[in-house]
Amino acid sequence: MNLNYYNTFILVAEDSRAEHGEIPNTKRLKKTVGEIQFELLNGHDYKYTQEDLLFETHMLHKNIPETAREEEKTTFLGKSQACMRTSPLGKRYGWGLYFNRDGYVKLVAMDSLEYRQFANQKDLTITRAMKSKR
Repeated sequence: MNLNYYNTFILVAEDSRAEHGEIPNTKRLKKTVGEIQFELLNGHDYKYTQEDLLFETHMLHKNIPETAREEEKTTFLGKSQACMRTSPLGKRYGWGLYFNRDGYVKLVAMDSLEYRQFANQKDLTITRAMKSKR
């Protein structure tokens, strides 16, 4: 099953209170999903596909040892997963996600020129991060 987006831009959620791309920082002992995803993506443009990002986030968030990686990956990808439209990055922190034609993702701050360019690009599939409230 392929979980990746291709040639797609995920806009910030309509009900996000963010006014710019914020660095997630909850100051909790255990990092949140948003903090982990930001750390994986920030400065690492086009390194991860959605599948890769979701799995790496899972490994780090659940503190799964590297020795269990292969078995865990089979189990993880064998189950239905929430997509990046549910990520706190787009719902809460003001980050858009651009997936290129090969499925690799780049983090884009909502207050940037690049965000506006992607949001208005005619040859992209444009969608939004999911709302926090119904």
